Amino acid sequence: MLNNLNLDDNRMKLCVLLVLLVATTSTSAQSQNTARDRQRMTHLRQLSNALIPLHQKMRPVQPGDWLASHDEKGQTFTRYVRSNPITLTATRNVLYVLPMGEFDEARLKIVELSAEFLSIYFNCRVETLDSLAIDDVIPVGARRVHPEWGMPQIRSTYVLEKMLPARVPKDAVALICFTTSDLYPDDDWNFVFGQATYRERVGVWSLYRNGDPESNFQLCLKRTLRIATHETGHMFSVSHCTAYECNMCGSNSLSESDRRPLYLCPNCVAKIIWSTNSDPVERFEKLLDFCQKHELDDEAEYYANALKATRR
Repeated sequence: MLNNLNLDDNRMKLCVLLVLLVATTSTSAQSQNTARDRQRMTHLRQLSNALIPLHQKMRPVQPGDWLASHDEKGQTFTRYVRSNPITLTATRNVLYVLPMGEFDEARLKIVELSAEFLSIYFNCRVETLDSLAIDDVIPVGARRVHPEWGMPQIRSTYVLEKMLPARVPKDAVALICFTTSDLYPDDDWNFVFGQATYRERVGVWSLYRNGDPESNFQLCLKRTLRIATHETGHMFSVSHCTAYECNMCGSNSLSESDRRPLYLCPNCVAKIIWSTNSDPVERFEKLLDFCQKHELDDEAEYYANALKATRR
């Protein structure tokens, strides 16, 4: 009986020791992660400060601007990190592009280049899925003909809430639908360039209002890249920017969207680098190369200057 008690006592001590060891190891790992995150945040704040001279503060809000009708307070880098944002992980690390509608050769090229640009912008692999016919996936109740302008439109909220969620692959950080149709979110809106969700990781945007790529390929490409990266930014939990003239600013009109840059402000670029675990220099180098190759001259000049600022 005494031997059994001693054996049980030893087993109890061993169990307690193992629990303490696991707890200590877990606490140590958490401390290392916390220290590493603090170091990353410090480095990204330094990067942001280096980029500030290259950017313009948000101009005064004009009638008709997005902020004239939407009360948005903005999102600091610190608040973003604390919000537990969507990030690339070992199991969710692919951006999927899903074309929907009829695409001619020029528009297919726009989608192809957009996929390439997204891969650089968000530091991940991009896969393009087979195109879907609108009649096969969008019911009559999720369409309309605009009451004044007369063009057919698709309800973007149907795409986000009903069509896309079940199609998200297991390894997707996000699923992005490109369509040639015009979009509207509800009956009170005339149109929307694109729309995305923060947590469901799905988005849809339209090439309809981006111009004719046959007559002005560069303009259509730039507009499509701007909308694609803006909406994908939302899927990485980035809110609208209110501090700078930035790709993540909201836009009420095509003219307001056109005056926004394709690149991110010092605050928002830190958020994307954080969530995608990007190397800033490598990111800017690849974006510079893309912009030079496709004659996006203003953007190429910016990324060349961003590289200089980052390397100082």
